[in-house]
Amino acid sequence: MRKILTLVVLFTTITLFSQTQKGKFLDEIIQPLIEKMKAGELSKETIKETLNETIKTPELYDQAWKQIIDYVIQQDSAWNFLNDLNIKFKTFQSVDQLSSSLGVAYNFNFNYAKFTKKEKYRTSNALSLKLNGNVAFNRDINPNDFLESAIHYSFSKFSGGVVKKNTIEEAKKLMEINQKIALKNDDKSQYSQDLFKERAKYIKFSDQYYIGFDGKLSLESNQDFTKKQYVYGGSLQLGAKAWDNSSSLARFNALDYPFALLRWITGTDQSFEPYGATLPTLALGLDHVDPIGDYQRKNILGNLDTFRRMNIASSFRTFISRVHSENIFFSANVRYYKELDANALIKAANLDEYFYFVMALQSTSGFYVSYAKGTLPFDARNDEVYAVGFHYKF
Repeated sequence: MRKILTLVVLFTTITLFSQTQKGKFLDEIIQPLIEKMKAGELSKETIKETLNETIKTPELYDQAWKQIIDYVIQQDSAWNFLNDLNIKFKTFQSVDQLSSSLGVAYNFNFNYAKFTKKEKYRTSNALSLKLNGNVAFNRDINPNDFLESAIHYSFSKFSGGVVKKNTIEEAKKLMEINQKIALKNDDKSQYSQDLFKERAKYIKFSDQYYIGFDGKLSLESNQDFTKKQYVYGGSLQLGAKAWDNSSSLARFNALDYPFALLRWITGTDQSFEPYGATLPTLALGLDHVDPIGDYQRKNILGNLDTFRRMNIASSFRTFISRVHSENIFFSANVRYYKELDANALIKAANLDEYFYFVMALQSTSGFYVSYAKGTLPFDARNDEVYAVGFHYKF
């Protein structure tokens, strides 16, 4: 709880600061830069020097990137694949280090899926390209130095989540609410939110369950690729959603109890109501790892033989409250990696097991603060890292 309160303080600080800097930055720096691009005077060195000299916070980097990308997409539709790219510009700080680093976390997920609908369930077959990682502008200060580039094939099955039939009176009321919503331009206003809540009373879904099987071929590395390994593996993915918060399944969402209390205290919800739609997901995986470029492992064992690795991951995200025009969300992710039948020398060097936990507060405008603890593959030590930044989805 103390860590969460720390995140709240940092979140408020970055929001207030960024609002005072954003306008000046756009008018004095980014707009002239865009005008030069339009005039055909684009110089990579000029842009780099301009940004390095003037940008001091992650949000300002985000504003520069947003305007440049928006201009590129408008000019050439071939760049529209960038809509699948999520960027987080951030400053992260290890608790045991005096120095900090500006950097970027990226996530690119290009997905092609084919869905098949049946009477009581639906399935999907999907092929996707997934890229994610953290890159520090000063690579010597990267506490989460781990990149993953992967091709995935997945088969998924969804059951439940079926709309229950309305009476004639309920159907008429639902139509009236939908007409009111259609006339509103701001879906984030309190009036719109009240309409959505009222509509939810007339749209009832049964509990929904999800099971998926995933196969992947990936490359894991640090940001300068001095350490890298190929990973071939698969995973079993499980999930459930209780769309009706009064259902028994929703009451099992114990992780949402503290946030349900916050929503009740702040008046966001009229009663203590854990959300069944935010039940955490679970993934269980088994990988075959080929450490083609792990000098640390080679120095210890004298070879780069392949090995098997088990991994477990779980994610959770929920709504906290609405502050003025901003919706605030909390998210958390935990990952565990364990090498099977690891050599005694690898165990002694603490390279057989990795545990990583991260939690974050984020607003609808993109501002966020996060706290992370633990290690990922290739991390040399266990770090506690605070990050403050701005998230942008293209």
